[in-house]
Amino acid sequence: MMTICDLPVDLVEDEIISRLPMTSLRSVRYTCKTWNTLCKNRIFFGKPKKHFLMMDSWRICLMNFDLSKGGNPSIRQESILDQIQISNVFHCDGLLLCVLKDSSRLVVWNPYSGQTRWIEPRHSFQFRDSFSLGYDSNLNHKILRIFDEIHPVTSRHVLGFEIYCLSSGSWKFLDVVNTHWEILSNVRSVSLKGNTYFTAQKIITEGNTIKSFGGFFVCFDFTTERFGPLRPLPSQPEHGRFSICLSCVREDQLAVLYQQLDNTVEISVTDKISPDVVSWTKFLKLLIGSWVNPFSRSLFIDEEKKVAVVFSLELGKACFYQTAHVIGQDGYFKSVRIGEALNVDILNYCAPLVCSSYLPSLLQIKATNRTNGKNVIIH
Repeated sequence: MMTICDLPVDLVEDEIISRLPMTSLRSVRYTCKTWNTLCKNRIFFGKPKKHFLMMDSWRICLMNFDLSKGGNPSIRQESILDQIQISNVFHCDGLLLCVLKDSSRLVVWNPYSGQTRWIEPRHSFQFRDSFSLGYDSNLNHKILRIFDEIHPVTSRHVLGFEIYCLSSGSWKFLDVVNTHWEILSNVRSVSLKGNTYFTAQKIITEGNTIKSFGGFFVCFDFTTERFGPLRPLPSQPEHGRFSICLSCVREDQLAVLYQQLDNTVEISVTDKISPDVVSWTKFLKLLIGSWVNPFSRSLFIDEEKKVAVVFSLELGKACFYQTAHVIGQDGYFKSVRIGEALNVDILNYCAPLVCSSYLPSLLQIKATNRTNGKNVIIH
């Protein structure tokens, strides 16, 4: 009698595994050794399906995007990845760093393997903390935490920095001496090639007056555990209020979005990007018909369709809605409501898009013997 494991390899690979979402792929690979090998080969040598990951009601969801400009763009949920309630999540090469809803702990998670690593704080995490996940030149993964603290001399609010090394299972403070730029404590970072990029403000002190100017970014290098120089973004704000957000294109490019109060949206993409060198190309500049909410902290670019999708909050009659704005190089503009935005805090708004090109990873999360880092499997 033929069993499921006796099916022809070509049939399994081309007609079954290639069509499965990531959540099902995780279960299928346990069916038999052959199927497990085929799943691994698809990640290493094939073209695994890219996934859109989004936050919805404290959980991470797989989403399907139809951006056909000939009809109406649509966004629908395929599945929910897990049952853990989280308030924020950060992506780095197949791993997710999740902040629990109550900000009590962190968890590093590989959705494909189900492996997780729970991270306890040194003392406690705060709601407005910012995190990023990266790795050094030896592929040791680390977590950067940015938090508010009171300066002991000036009594001013300043940023504190500490780093967690997954291989050693320990936190340590970073001594970041900086007087000419600052990162907003709740700004969203972008991980690229193991390093993390932040939008930043330039600080100029004139006597007792401190002035800040937006339109810059900095890179944190997880190998040296240091920030690089403050660098200007490709376009500087011309006047008035503006909004800036960073994203990534595929796994090797950085993108930046500008929004001006005159309804101008401008997006640029890097040609080259490293801690030491960066160059940009303009992707689009468009005067749209209505102001996209300035709290647009996530976007993605579809290079094939020549469109960008910007996510923001839109105020309805009785609530806020998560909304995706599809913007084309040819002047195309269309807004799609994803759903109601629950428990919205405008100042600490968590953008819905986690990753626009998530690829499953076979990376193993390193275990530790320390008590503040535990490895388990979520099925």
